[in-house]
Amino acid sequence: MTMIYHLALRADWLAAVEANQTYYPPTFEQDGMTHAAPDMETLIKVANQFYRSAGGPWCFLAISVEYLNLAGIEVRFESASAVGDRDDHFVGSEAVRFPHIYGGIPEQTVVYIGWVGQDQAGRFLPLVTPE
Repeated sequence: MTMIYHLALRADWLAAVEANQTYYPPTFEQDGMTHAAPDMETLIKVANQFYRSAGGPWCFLAISVEYLNLAGIEVRFESASAVGDRDDHFVGSEAVRFPHIYGGIPEQTVVYIGWVGQDQAGRFLPLVTPE
């Protein structure tokens, strides 16, 4: 099973689940897709690049590409792209193929949900994924 990872505001994710709705990130309409990362290390780099000053708390979603495809949602592995109005990227991001989800994230495509911590300076802390 191919896993990809998405960072979400915990309140936004829980609200979508509670309403039995597909989750869409705040930048979906502007970007035309849902951003994801191919691994946890990259997810934390993206989080520190774009979301350190944004309020939290945050969670990460471990998502099955196969489950997204079964739900009729396309995933393309592409070069880094703008997130909302920001087009700055972390050093080395040009070598990464980012999974872009061309749709939202239905709850049934999520295999694992984890909580993401930040230090006092707002830096996201490294995560350990389940085996």
